[in-house]
Amino acid sequence: MPRISLFLFLFLLFISSCKKNNKVPGEGTTECILTDEEMLVIDQLNEQFTYLFEGAEPTQADPSLDPLINYLGDATFVGLGESTHGTKEFYQLKDKIFRRLVQEKDFKAIIFEIPWGNAMVVNEFVTEGLGSADAAVDQTFYWTYDTQEVRDLAQWIFEYNGNRAEEEKIHFVGCDPQGKDFKEERRFVAQLIGKVQPDSVANVLANYANLPNDLPAYSSQSESIHEANIEGTQQVYDYLVANKQELVTGSSNKEYEIALMAAHVIQHRELIYRTNDYGPKRDELMAFYSEWWQRIVGQDSKVAIWAHNFHVADGSDFGGQFIGTFLRQRHPDTYKNVGFSFGTGSAMAFLAGKNREFQSGVQRHTLPELQCHTANHVLSMVEGDQLYLIVEEFRNEVFSYFNSTKSFVQFGAGFNYNFIDNYIINVKLAKLFDVLIHFDEASASSLK
Repeated sequence: MPRISLFLFLFLLFISSCKKNNKVPGEGTTECILTDEEMLVIDQLNEQFTYLFEGAEPTQADPSLDPLINYLGDATFVGLGESTHGTKEFYQLKDKIFRRLVQEKDFKAIIFEIPWGNAMVVNEFVTEGLGSADAAVDQTFYWTYDTQEVRDLAQWIFEYNGNRAEEEKIHFVGCDPQGKDFKEERRFVAQLIGKVQPDSVANVLANYANLPNDLPAYSSQSESIHEANIEGTQQVYDYLVANKQELVTGSSNKEYEIALMAAHVIQHRELIYRTNDYGPKRDELMAFYSEWWQRIVGQDSKVAIWAHNFHVADGSDFGGQFIGTFLRQRHPDTYKNVGFSFGTGSAMAFLAGKNREFQSGVQRHTLPELQCHTANHVLSMVEGDQLYLIVEEFRNEVFSYFNSTKSFVQFGAGFNYNFIDNYIINVKLAKLFDVLIHFDEASASSLK
């Protein structure tokens, strides 16, 4: 990358001191001057290691992304993160990357952090033309992905699939065992049994009769209800396993595997809400379902996983149990991931309280100032408005910086700038991610 002159570099350092906000945006700020280490890292990033790209718009051609696409293209699983759940540029660039992975590297599916059954409704649109992108994305349950950017991706996959043969189509599927209810998952179990063994479908589905409609309150229901659901969901799964040969013969192996996965999701959704266990077990299951989808969509297929930074990260260095941790352990040579970062700008999120608890509904939040001595701050001082780094290329002080514990700003579905310290974490970014993509300024996603 071209090196800026020493004079211009020192001038930029002088005028680009950041402000750290402790309470209210624009008040109570303190001066922040780059450290010698940060200045050296920025200088080296300007000399090498940094790839600048033109923009995030999916329809805009950009040869600057070629090294990134070539780097990711040989992986079986590519995790595409996001350091907020409500940033337009993250969504657009992930869409852009996925389109190129499909067109140039033969990727077969995008696997979303969306409830399994709700994502299947989108998949029916993109593969079969059922409904519309608007209607399909509207029902995905999470506000985070009910955006124009995700609609644009779904519409593109639908148009790409066009008249392609079934084995050549691209899929939009989900891996999240959480959800609103069990409606869509039960539908796929019922469809398979009803198609092959219509006389048995009512008796088999009766095992789901006690499943709750109010999942958040389910853990407080009686032990007898819990036991009935544990037994009932297991019986349905066991029935599908025991009748595999007949069910596959009367349908297809793909239809059978999808119904079996639906039954597995129902089992484990019941478990998650019964035990209120939304942590590592959820990520373990999302990794498991991602692997299952990879097998279903085609022999030796390649897939991308769309989720938050932390879900796709490899957290093994500090004991984290994320999708990326499990996939890295099981596929050390064929899993690669991408983390996203931004300096300032806006994002959508619900308003969180002091302890990150829900306080009020989803709204546009602004991060008006760089947070001092964070990796986001350092990346924002590098030449260029948007850039990416491939971690295995790092050398010298750049490697040392990103391979040591540094502060990093990111948040999920909730945010409150008054408590900004809640969203500054201390991590070794070179351990978490294979690629880092940074935007100096981000904007809020377009919610529907």
